[in-house]
Amino acid sequence: MLLTLSFFGFSNQLVINEDSASHFGTAQFLIADEYFSLEEVRRNNQLNWQDIEVGDTSFGFDSRHFWLKIPLVNVYSSTSPWFLRSKYPLLDTIDVYLFADEELIQEFHTGDSLPFNQRPIKQPNFVFPLDINTDKTYSVYLHVQTSSSLQLALSLQTESQFWQAIAAESVTTSAFYSILLSLLLYNLVIFFIVRARSYLFYVLYLASFTLFMASIHGWGYQYLWPNSPRIHELSVVFLIGPVIIFGALFSSNFLRLATIRPALNRLILSFVWIAGIYSVATLILPYTVMIKIGAALAILAAGIAMLSTVQEWLRSRSREILLFIIAWSTVLIGFLLYSGQKFGILPINIVTEHAIEIGAILEVILLALGLADRINSERRIRLETQERMLEVQIQANKELDDKVRERTEELELLNDHLQVASITDSLTQVKNRHYFDKKLPSEYRRAYRDKYTISLLIIDIDHFKAFNDNYGHQAGDAVLQAVAMSVQDVVMRPSDAVSRYGGEEFTILLPNTPKEGAYLVAERVRKHIESIQVKWEGQVFSVTASIGLASCIPSHHEGEGLLLKEADDYLYVAKDHGRNRVIYEDNDPTAKKD
Repeated sequence: MLLTLSFFGFSNQLVINEDSASHFGTAQFLIADEYFSLEEVRRNNQLNWQDIEVGDTSFGFDSRHFWLKIPLVNVYSSTSPWFLRSKYPLLDTIDVYLFADEELIQEFHTGDSLPFNQRPIKQPNFVFPLDINTDKTYSVYLHVQTSSSLQLALSLQTESQFWQAIAAESVTTSAFYSILLSLLLYNLVIFFIVRARSYLFYVLYLASFTLFMASIHGWGYQYLWPNSPRIHELSVVFLIGPVIIFGALFSSNFLRLATIRPALNRLILSFVWIAGIYSVATLILPYTVMIKIGAALAILAAGIAMLSTVQEWLRSRSREILLFIIAWSTVLIGFLLYSGQKFGILPINIVTEHAIEIGAILEVILLALGLADRINSERRIRLETQERMLEVQIQANKELDDKVRERTEELELLNDHLQVASITDSLTQVKNRHYFDKKLPSEYRRAYRDKYTISLLIIDIDHFKAFNDNYGHQAGDAVLQAVAMSVQDVVMRPSDAVSRYGGEEFTILLPNTPKEGAYLVAERVRKHIESIQVKWEGQVFSVTASIGLASCIPSHHEGEGLLLKEADDYLYVAKDHGRNRVIYEDNDPTAKKD
């Protein structure tokens, strides 16, 4: 860290207060599904150009062709080149055309789909030296197409400004990779001393993470595989898998999840298989698809690991787990900020651009401290063993509680079934007399409290005893079932209740229903019963029913018996006056007329 500070001090001495104003005028951009040549872009007046502010431009994951037309302002004639720079190193194709007035004076064709040595300036990102040595009007046409996130991060600098910026960035980059590599070597030495698997997994995680960062920063392409664009493309997506694999294995081993949380351990280790399948798939499937899947998989794996370990810390209050959570939180936040920038959700700035580096440095340092603390904690193995035995007992008690709870739930479910069976008529599958005897007083009291009308229908199948005597009880049962089904087809409101009152009698309780509405329901029930055809042993029967109807707004708390008696009286009037009819207060033939 002291060495890094000294480099920063050295780089600050190089800074010269040159003009840092933007040299880009109001630019325009064009998006096309197919490739247009430079001449087509310049001459076709039908193209839909749109204004854009050049600089930290981001379009997210978009594989279409992008053209930018950028006028250059505040530039002056210089014997040294101006440097046009795009700081995002994962662009497949980038073509640059420099015009002086209307004359094409320079063009460059590069990208990470081409060998590294084709770049005009050997830098991990894209740098183009522009010859601006006259006082003409300059403009740049830029064509970009990539299967990765499309970002430009453009700048135009003089030679001295460019190399000063490179010097400052090199110090930061060197410090970042120096910390990663020093921690890798440090923990590798400790692994050879203590032979603990947690150190091995941590070293492998650091190695894969360092390679991954080198790939997305372009350093891997510059120094490891400069002549292999395909390897460079694969390295970015492929290395996400090893980072997740070794990160999951390290997490499992560091937190001793196989012992203390087997279920959580299985969940985390499942990502080892998923990440392995993902890395193999990157060799087959397109980069465009796999980079999105890889980003989503990394976020999902980190999120699940974080939520699970936070839950475990809340349970155990372990210092190791707390340190683990803090460490992984830093890299997770950094990855979320970086991914949000790549998807075009967050702006490009120094925080989002270097979020992973910042988070990673904090993470590896904290995890290294956690591993060192692990060495000291081994002295307390006996106490931890006792604690684990207690945890096993707690887990056994929990499982026993779960079994008792399951058995209790089974008994409650069985009890519910018995309760339903106790209020259901087994023959007709409507509610039985026991249900009716409880339902009527309850609804009557509710009607009394709320001051609304309650109506009751009593239905009796006409000549049912004679029918039973002639055709037998089994035929009678078929008639009862058909009548019950017919009544239920008519009565649709959830609050209405159909019950078998006894023998061939049924009741319909109609809360909040005036007598006129109840009479309409009764008539529909009567006609529906009259229309049914009961088939029995080759014969077809039809039946009719007499219905008595009573309605009232209860005037006192307990008067349901009077309502029942009134409906029963009207039923007998219906049976005495020809049957197959509905009798109630307004059509009672026995009532005295004024």
